[in-house]
Amino acid sequence: MAGLSGLPPEIPVTPLVLHLAARPGENGDVSHVLAAGAAQPAPAWSTALLALAGLWWLGFFIASFRTKELRVERRLYWFGHGGAAVLAGLALSHRGWQAVLGGMGLVVFVTLLYAVLRTPYLKIGGRLISASDSDRRRDERDRGIAPRPPALENYSTSTPGAFWWILLSLTVLSAICVALPPHLDWRSWVGLALVGFMAPAVGVLDGRGRFPVARGQWVPAVLAALASIPLYGVPVVLYAAGYLLGRRLSVSYGWYHDRAGRHAKRDVE
Repeated sequence: MAGLSGLPPEIPVTPLVLHLAARPGENGDVSHVLAAGAAQPAPAWSTALLALAGLWWLGFFIASFRTKELRVERRLYWFGHGGAAVLAGLALSHRGWQAVLGGMGLVVFVTLLYAVLRTPYLKIGGRLISASDSDRRRDERDRGIAPRPPALENYSTSTPGAFWWILLSLTVLSAICVALPPHLDWRSWVGLALVGFMAPAVGVLDGRGRFPVARGQWVPAVLAALASIPLYGVPVVLYAAGYLLGRRLSVSYGWYHDRAGRHAKRDVE
């Protein structure tokens, strides 16, 4: 139809669309027609695929609790999340390739992030990629290797490098939440409260262990300091105060290292 030549092919020619296109003087330009098309509900098959993606992930998630072997858990994790990503992409295919890439990309990003931060599941060419020292020890036990005691410079959850890059990410997100919204509400302060708690606590740990500032992780530490400018430098001040306080306390590397040392001796025996 000549009157509808400006419409994209994905907008269905319904009576409502014909009515809007035929009366531009009263209903405005083609944007009204586009809005009418965008308001169309998702096809039934798309909803079914999204539900199937959730069930697929849930099935593999439950199955992971029925095994104690790390290698089996690792396969279940990647098959479950990978299948869910593919099904989610197919469910969004009616919205175009941008929606497919966006949906699959979001699932893949969350899957990789969680695998690195909280699991021993990301392993490439025999090399484990994990921010958690306890997950590294579990992988070594699974391979029949006596776990090495954690290095003294490590935090209880990760290496200094991984920990400070995570802290930088939290600082950036907190700065964005505070700087962008025109009207702040309680949600804008959640990230800031988390950083405000972690900064002095990490400072005390670094000071008590007699480590250098930020345990030598200068690049993420400097970037975190720059990111704290919208926060009026409060995280930097809190970290410095905690670090100076820790230097006045007795030397300690934390309960985690004492417990891990006992476990390492037991593994050797």
